[in-house]
Amino acid sequence: MAEHPTGAKMAAALMIESSRSRLRRSALLGILVLPLFVVSARASTVTLSIRNDDTQSLRCTVVFAHWVTTDFGPIASGETATVAMTRGPQPGALHIARFDGRPMMIENIVCGTEQDWSNSFDQLPLIRVRDSATSTYQIACRAAPRIVCTSSLEFLDESRRRSTEDE
Repeated sequence: MAEHPTGAKMAAALMIESSRSRLRRSALLGILVLPLFVVSARASTVTLSIRNDDTQSLRCTVVFAHWVTTDFGPIASGETATVAMTRGPQPGALHIARFDGRPMMIENIVCGTEQDWSNSFDQLPLIRVRDSATSTYQIACRAAPRIVCTSSLEFLDESRRRSTEDE
């Protein structure tokens, strides 16, 4: 197989140009993203308590961007697991700190029964957590046969009490 010196030079030139432009983009991205990390350090803490109202154990997964996940559980029947998060500077953004302290944005939290995960898992309703200034949320989940979660009475009472205090 014959080598083509011109083709090799062109490929090397493209790689060098590609590396230069990638370096410039990385530097620009670092300048733009750095303020987000500084702002998020001051972000408010949010806790989500997930109570298992089912007879079976539940397993939950926090889904981050790019299919990165963190599992928690099992949550035994009648027990509660708590997820600690922070609000990001973007509206509705929720984060959990990485191993190095940088925030990872949460896309979703899904739960399912431990015995029949693939047929029972579903998304937790995070819209109220994302859109409210409240810092503590409690939901109760059960399989029916897919996971169904509702705000607990404690959360509803707290929300009503705060809305009447604000009036």
